[in-house]
Amino acid sequence: MMRMKSENMLMGAAAGLALGTAMGAAGSYMAAKHPREVKRAVKKATHSAEKAMQSLDRLLQSR
Repeated sequence: MMRMKSENMLMGAAAGLALGTAMGAAGSYMAAKHPREVKRAVKKATHSAEKAMQSLDRLLQSR
């Protein structure tokens, strides 16, 4: 039982590392080939994250 759980955890970790590596490579490629689009996407993601944090803060303060 424990061995199977450990194997599943290792498989999940390996899949996460592989996915992270692939996303990093894709990001590097996009940054080199299309820097303006990458800058725009990062700005949009940052703005979305800030809005999410503000709404979470409002939710926590209302309780």
